[in-house]
Amino acid sequence: MRSLFRRRFVDAASILFAGTLLNVAVFEALKASPEKLALLAAVAIAAEALQRVDDELLPDALEGERFSLTSSIQIAAILIGGPWIAAAVAGWSVVAVAPFRDVPFMQLVRRAGALALAALAGGAALGLAGGVAGQMHLPDDMLPVALAGLVYLTARTMLEGLVNKRVALPDLVSAAAAIGLGIVLAFAALHEIWVAIALAPLLLLVERLYGRVVGLRREMATALETFANIVDERDPSTYGHSMRVAAHVNELARALGLPGTEVRRLWWAGRLHDLGKVAVDAAVLSKPGKLSPAEWGTVWRAPRLSARLLQRFRFAVQQAQAVEYQRERYNGSGYYRVSREHIPLAAHFLILADAFDAMTTERPFRPRMTREEALAEIERESGEQFHPVIARAFVAVQRGQDPTDVLSAEELAEIRDAATPHTAPVPTLGEVFRRPEVAALTGGALILVGLGTTIFPVAAAGAVVTLIGLKTWHSARRRVARLTKALAETAEAGDQAQMFGSFVDVVDKPETWPIAYAAFVDWNEDGSGGTVRFERGTHQPPESSTVSWLLREAESGAGVVVDEGVELPSAGFSAALPLRRDNSSLVGFVVLCAEHEPPGYVLRALKSCIDTLGPAFGEARPAEVLRLLAETPLDARRRRQARTLEA
Repeated sequence: MRSLFRRRFVDAASILFAGTLLNVAVFEALKASPEKLALLAAVAIAAEALQRVDDELLPDALEGERFSLTSSIQIAAILIGGPWIAAAVAGWSVVAVAPFRDVPFMQLVRRAGALALAALAGGAALGLAGGVAGQMHLPDDMLPVALAGLVYLTARTMLEGLVNKRVALPDLVSAAAAIGLGIVLAFAALHEIWVAIALAPLLLLVERLYGRVVGLRREMATALETFANIVDERDPSTYGHSMRVAAHVNELARALGLPGTEVRRLWWAGRLHDLGKVAVDAAVLSKPGKLSPAEWGTVWRAPRLSARLLQRFRFAVQQAQAVEYQRERYNGSGYYRVSREHIPLAAHFLILADAFDAMTTERPFRPRMTREEALAEIERESGEQFHPVIARAFVAVQRGQDPTDVLSAEELAEIRDAATPHTAPVPTLGEVFRRPEVAALTGGALILVGLGTTIFPVAAAGAVVTLIGLKTWHSARRRVARLTKALAETAEAGDQAQMFGSFVDVVDKPETWPIAYAAFVDWNEDGSGGTVRFERGTHQPPESSTVSWLLREAESGAGVVVDEGVELPSAGFSAALPLRRDNSSLVGFVVLCAEHEPPGYVLRALKSCIDTLGPAFGEARPAEVLRLLAETPLDARRRRQARTLEA
């Protein structure tokens, strides 16, 4: 009841605030310039009508990553008409188009208010930076207008993120494109209106091309969903299983108030979690008796195959690890024996939803349970098979209760924090120019710009940057060549253990890349995983997490697989070299973990030596095998006798 009252109060406050803000904006805009308000409103409504609505089939499409034509229109409105006109145009254009899209009323109110607030923020930034709405003289006003666009986009992305429960910041490339287009439109409208009109077909083309990208991603997602349906249909007893699991997961995630992006990712994880069963014979899936070891092996590998399939698709890669761990248990006794601290939150949602649907569905090897019997079983296994907090929330939702009434505030906060999507850090200027060839080319571009604009200090700065970049590039090439040669020579060290030790010795130097942990993961011939054969160091990550990461990246085609503490949080920065024989079959991985990211030339040298090391590791035999091959029959008999006496 308290949560319901709280939601009602928030909804009423949102309606009051948004309505007041929009009406005040219109009043102020009419006082300032009704003509500009009318013209800009017409353009804004057209742009809002062209904009594609949020698509449930695109779970990775964060607000900050989208290019939106309406953003450029609103930035132009700020520069032409000022904050109040832009606020009125932004908010009421949403209201005008929403009835034709069947948008929920509260979502409409909140989005309109968010866009109006963002426009006010952008207009305020323009004034504080010294700009004047309706006057633009470039390049003198470039800083104020760019700042206004940046503030507007940041405010819009963050406010829409609050409305849709998606934590996001603007993508740098998309933001730069939207700001640039907004400035061009405003400049053309203020100085030559016919140029602005001539730009209309170009804007339509941009929107059309972006629509095609969205369409291709939708088709890819639909194809995977069809694949999931085919897998379900192979076993009559599980027909519709993935759809029911996805529905259970979606219902629980929404009830817990998780971010909208995470809700959609969880839905997709449930929808696609059984793709790996395509490699399991249909007779095995419906077999009523005990499975043979070979049959059990195919079932055991299915979750990992599902994860490998999902890893190949950008929109589904976030769900791959959760899908792989769908058969784990909270007490660590699942398929792959993963400890609870290394099982992601999304996997616990899948574990519960999958088990609940399995218990309430008739199977060849057992009868179905009633709904209440299955919920009682979940309560009994809470803390053993199932995450105790997620289990309590799941049972509450299935019984029609609000999970916020059965969980403490601390438990809710922990779940929501764990569900916050990982976002890549914004690259710094130093990271952007870390590659010396980029710095050299950038310096050359500055030289040409300086000469073309007769701003000779810019040309001089470009020359300095070019010289530094060329010198660094030449030095890096020499370092790469020396390190590549040293690493390639380790292929002649002897058996695999000696080769591994020599390889790590070459890299593990203070002046190269100090290694905290290194391992050689020997890969299974069936591609189902691997085991750590050799290792060095004391800060080793869990073997299950390492194998899981490598399994999903085994077929990525990357020369060197890198992880910046996401897959292996305890390892800092990790790099894995896939070693392959001449026939491209995978021998294993050399995994290197360190506290800090390596210099760029080290990664390039590691990538350059893979083609030499792979065949060498494949042809070399472990030291134990070489020793056994060298034994005489008498030596072998004595060794067996010694083992018998020891036993």
